[in-house]
Amino acid sequence: MRVHGVERGVSRAGRPTSLFHIEMSQRYRHTAGFADPFYRGIDQGVLRATRCDGCGAAWFPPRPFCPVDLAETAWYDLPGTGTVTAATRVHIPPPFGGVEAPYLLASIRLDGVEGGITHRVLGDRIPEKGTVVAVKFMEGVPAHPLLRAAFEIEGRAA
Repeated sequence: MRVHGVERGVSRAGRPTSLFHIEMSQRYRHTAGFADPFYRGIDQGVLRATRCDGCGAAWFPPRPFCPVDLAETAWYDLPGTGTVTAATRVHIPPPFGGVEAPYLLASIRLDGVEGGITHRVLGDRIPEKGTVVAVKFMEGVPAHPLLRAAFEIEGRAA
């Protein structure tokens, strides 16, 4: 914790007041656990999901066990494309930082999997429902590992 300054004043009731400007930060280590292959994929420039070897069902976000037959799932790489189902412009930066507001956020149905992701779309225009997008991986060390990925508009669905 660090104090950056103090404002001294008087309250409406005439009492002296002090307002401290304090910066607090927290560092921690957190294991990715089961999701480690997903985060390693992000570092390698690929989106990963899980699939049941028994029934063939596949999910994103990844699941350790198949909800259909309770078998363990296996990791596989997604093509990195999908279709926008809804989108909006966000005027507040995310709590972990790393993205300047305003930015575009879309719910994306990913190809090759049941499910999808709500994530950032690059550009200035809000994509319409049915817009085809493809993942793009950014260089550098982001404020959060998921910020290495964003989606670019490829075109309209056929």
